[in-house]
Amino acid sequence: MTRTAIALSSGLVLAVYPTARGFAWVIFESPQKPVAWSLVHARTGRGDHLVRRFARILDRYAPGTVVLEDFEKTSRRSARIRHLCQEMAHEAMIRGMETPVFDNDAVRMVFAKYGAMTRAAITRVIADMIEDFRHRMPRPQQTGNSEDVRQSLFDATALVLTYFVYCGDIDC
Repeated sequence: MTRTAIALSSGLVLAVYPTARGFAWVIFESPQKPVAWSLVHARTGRGDHLVRRFARILDRYAPGTVVLEDFEKTSRRSARIRHLCQEMAHEAMIRGMETPVFDNDAVRMVFAKYGAMTRAAITRVIADMIEDFRHRMPRPQQTGNSEDVRQSLFDATALVLTYFVYCGDIDC
């Protein structure tokens, strides 16, 4: 069974993007049809709490595929976040879900057709492509300020769209 067939058997593809405070997730039925999305944060007991929240999302939506950032290749991620990604991948695998991973280079390659090589440019392309996300555009990051938490929703969306491109479901 191909990756696309696996995803279509459940009808849903979940992408998760970890952050310093938790993770963002988006679920798509098709490349232009997001079903649900949210940000998950934890103040204490982050690892266990976040893995439990992730497991609840898997149980609720039962996606066929869980798309993750290539956490093994990303050296800038902390050990805690890499461990969280490993736990998420494990939770998806024990449920029989495929867990493809994409690095930043793969995402940039997909969005290069639009001239989008930075996260901000990719975010603008996604907002133009998916109407539901237009009003969720993060504020531009300014020197010395924290990144807008909504950016992680767009990072997760970039991962899921990259998955659809690699499967041949869309031609970006």
